[in-house]
Amino acid sequence: MICINSMTGSEQSKAHERSHRIVLHYWGSRGGGSHVTLNLAKRLSSSSQNIEILLSLAQHNSEVEEFRRSGYRIIPFARPTLRDLWRKAWSLPRALSRHAGALAAFKPDAVIITMNSPFAWPFIRALQKRDLKVIYIAHDAEPHPGDYAATWQRVTQDLLIRRADRVVTLSNSVTRRLAERIPPSSPKTTMIPLEAVYPRKRAQLPARKAAGEPVRLLFYGRLLPYKGLDLMAEALKPLKDDPRWRLTLAGSGPLEQEVRSVFTGWPQVDLELGWISDQRATQLLSSHHLLLCPYREASQSGVIAEALSWAMPSLVMPTGALPEQIGHGVAGIIAETGDAEGLGRALRSILDQPSLLASLSHGAAKLLVERQNKNEWIKLIEAMTCQDRQ
Repeated sequence: MICINSMTGSEQSKAHERSHRIVLHYWGSRGGGSHVTLNLAKRLSSSSQNIEILLSLAQHNSEVEEFRRSGYRIIPFARPTLRDLWRKAWSLPRALSRHAGALAAFKPDAVIITMNSPFAWPFIRALQKRDLKVIYIAHDAEPHPGDYAATWQRVTQDLLIRRADRVVTLSNSVTRRLAERIPPSSPKTTMIPLEAVYPRKRAQLPARKAAGEPVRLLFYGRLLPYKGLDLMAEALKPLKDDPRWRLTLAGSGPLEQEVRSVFTGWPQVDLELGWISDQRATQLLSSHHLLLCPYREASQSGVIAEALSWAMPSLVMPTGALPEQIGHGVAGIIAETGDAEGLGRALRSILDQPSLLASLSHGAAKLLVERQNKNEWIKLIEAMTCQDRQ
């Protein structure tokens, strides 16, 4: 941070005492974007710096009450849905301008767009017309294969990345891919691991109750083609009669019916298909031993970040940033190959030696603390503030 390094000791002390104001913007309806937004708000407001948080949320966000219970001030935005956009399109520019004005009145040091969402692209223009600095968090370099509205996601995110004052990526894998796709983004990009804002829920997995207790496996998240659910089924078939494991498969998505038809009747598989509430997600993450991530493609995973916060190790495929996210084996196991055979071998290594789970759990807890202690978000905000004041 140029301005801090050039200050005397007393000047640096005053700079650190100076309050910051940050707006967090997310206009999605629920899920990963809400979780990242709330976790980042808590992380920033609990830091040693004096940071005041204002939230810009979609009025229909189903998790808005959780934000309110956390004590943050919210300015809601009644964004149109696809269903009523045809009626409200004419008034949208004025609504965006009014909302940008309300946020500007807060006089924030920066507005952080925590995830792409409907109308984030035109809204960034309204913010910057008011000389507000914008940070955009790019979760992925491009849409996942089989993801929803892939063209819309790609086009609008590329516009946000080009326009934002700063871009934050959540893994080195995404940083490298963005540099290839959008070279002008490189000088303004900072990598901050996703899990750096996740709270530490516990320091160790609960001990298995008995030597013969099955290893409780968990697959949790959206049921989409790139998640490798077919690879998981193929890897588990040879182990179908093995009493050393039990799997909970929980989530919603377009593959629900296919998952049901494949796994119904498996005695060791418990299906929880449909939307998983935050309360139920907490129960799942706190009661299982190993997260399964058989993904064919990935940048990084919010579910792995959740697992790290519970000191739960993950079994991942050698793809994207998944090995990086678990510290290249510190907080989990990496399959040697990205196919069903590689996944099966990795899983059998745990079933053959379940005592490994304790050391991997310790590694997960340690890795989370290391990534949190770097305080990269605070450093980025202070650097932007310093540049503005020079």
